[in-house]
Amino acid sequence: MKLSLAMIVKDEALNLGKCLDSVKGLVDEMVVLDTGSTDGTVEIAKAYGARVEQFTWTGSFAEARNKSLSLCTGDWIFVIDADEMLNPREHQAIRQAIEVPEVMGYKLWKWNYVNTGSVFGLGNNVKTNSGGFEPAAECSHYAPQRDLRLIRNLNSPEYVGRVHEWLEPWFEKHGYIVHTLEVIIHHFGKIDVQRDLAKQHVYLELARREALENPGDPVVHGNVLQEALMLEDWSTVLESAQTYLKLKGAAPVLVHLGGAKALIESGRPGEALDFLAPIDDQAAPDPAVLDMKAEAFQSLGMVQEAVDACLLSMDTDPGYTAPYIRLSRILDSEGDMENARKVLEAGLDQNTRDIRLWEALVGLSSKHRDARVTQDAWHAIQAAPKGGQGIWHMLVAQVLKGQGDIDEAISVLEMGLVSFPDNLEIMAMKEIMR
Repeated sequence: MKLSLAMIVKDEALNLGKCLDSVKGLVDEMVVLDTGSTDGTVEIAKAYGARVEQFTWTGSFAEARNKSLSLCTGDWIFVIDADEMLNPREHQAIRQAIEVPEVMGYKLWKWNYVNTGSVFGLGNNVKTNSGGFEPAAECSHYAPQRDLRLIRNLNSPEYVGRVHEWLEPWFEKHGYIVHTLEVIIHHFGKIDVQRDLAKQHVYLELARREALENPGDPVVHGNVLQEALMLEDWSTVLESAQTYLKLKGAAPVLVHLGGAKALIESGRPGEALDFLAPIDDQAAPDPAVLDMKAEAFQSLGMVQEAVDACLLSMDTDPGYTAPYIRLSRILDSEGDMENARKVLEAGLDQNTRDIRLWEALVGLSSKHRDARVTQDAWHAIQAAPKGGQGIWHMLVAQVLKGQGDIDEAISVLEMGLVSFPDNLEIMAMKEIMR
């Protein structure tokens, strides 16, 4: 069976080579559809032997995807993005899967890597990353989901959706069999937070446009909610959540979480608790729901209830780190700095590389002028070198300078420049110390 790779790209020079290396030897054809790159993406794709075609952006990811599929000549098509990778050890599983005659497509796992377990906007509770896949070893967590990515090239398969495009409706319409395949697509697009946020503005506009075109479809309103949630556009989040529920009644957990968060941010925490009630399952508690309840209780001044909800969330899933940070802040606000610290240390015992936990611990020590702040910052650098935005490195370097260890201070700053090569403050501090 001939296997084609289908990809759409724009300005992915930093990622594309790693992606194409990860599928080398698996695919027989690479089809790369470029939507206007200016950074060398096209040249990299051609260097890997890809067939590169240009496509004028239309404001629809589905249209771009469908064009890329139409250019594939293989019996099967594997869809992957430039900021994703495969583990080459799983090539054989894919090759075996496409030899099964009765199957038309496969859903694969997609692991969305992040540097903290404190997020809920990705649609699933995050999981602690074991570090088994070396390129993702520094990432503390991932959010898993299933994606239909491996499809038979028959009868012109089509995506739908301007944003969050998907193939499932086309397969359901034709009654085609879709199986699951225990293969992981490793997605790194959520790690660069600033770049990801820049994309969210575009995605939100596309989602809004699609909602105007399909006002009776709850799915498109869910897409608007998800993009607005990333941008903390609370009025849009709440409106989308309410519209979804009005159209369908039952809704995914993310819709309730988003609506509740928007209500809290709007100064309506009591209503937030009501919004969470339909998914507040006492028999099988959800850690993100419990943490959101804790935030609502805290806003209402119900401190003990907030503490209890945090503790239950932590017990339910120690890998979900938001309640550690929340409980630490509650304890600190109550004048109990030592127990606030112990809570963060407990979270770090479970989630050693979590950047937000380290930021909270260093921030707590710094706030109270605790003598342990330098030690905390140094441990943070070692565990999560991409965290702190350079502040941890400069803090440690400043202390070393004060101790007369100039060479060691410069060495720490050089470590910081490896993680943050464009940080002008680190550069300036290094020059001053020379």
